[in-house]
Amino acid sequence: MSFKATGLLVVLLVVLAAYGYNTVFNKPAPTAPTRPFVYSFAMENIIDIEVRRPETALRVVWDDGNSVWKFVDATLGEVDSGRMNGIRLLLSGPGANRVLFKSAPTPGQLTEYGFTRPSADIRIKLKDGSEHRVLVGDRTPDGRNYYTKSDDSDTIFLVDFTWGNEIVRFVTEPPVKKPAGAGS
Repeated sequence: MSFKATGLLVVLLVVLAAYGYNTVFNKPAPTAPTRPFVYSFAMENIIDIEVRRPETALRVVWDDGNSVWKFVDATLGEVDSGRMNGIRLLLSGPGANRVLFKSAPTPGQLTEYGFTRPSADIRIKLKDGSEHRVLVGDRTPDGRNYYTKSDDSDTIFLVDFTWGNEIVRFVTEPPVKKPAGAGS
């Protein structure tokens, strides 16, 4: 083989190697689709939360003077501030796994997805005086999501079941502060 042919093969090999490196290893990372949110508030703007279930309800309000959350029903005791911050974070804006409908649901769809007798009816009041209502309907047939709808929009979202379960738990197991020394 001649020196020219060897040189040409080496150049060709380098060009192919560079092309392969660029297309295989230097590929830009795919961008993840933006996750839709049912709504979004800054959690520090939430000052009043009421969650109603078919059998019971629970309401907590922010006492600005004492910088603590308080149950409206004082017989429950003191609010566990750590758990309350978790609830506020959850209620500041649930990310949706999927947008089910963007148009106004029909009365039949509202019934079908559990909004006529919701698993949870949430009312959130913000520092600016605005109030927002969020309905958590039934769980999806596969159990992985809850149908969720904000009164601010006609859109119905599918939100992960863990979010819905924690909202339900807020009422069924209120965030009551345990006495010092009590077990978890």
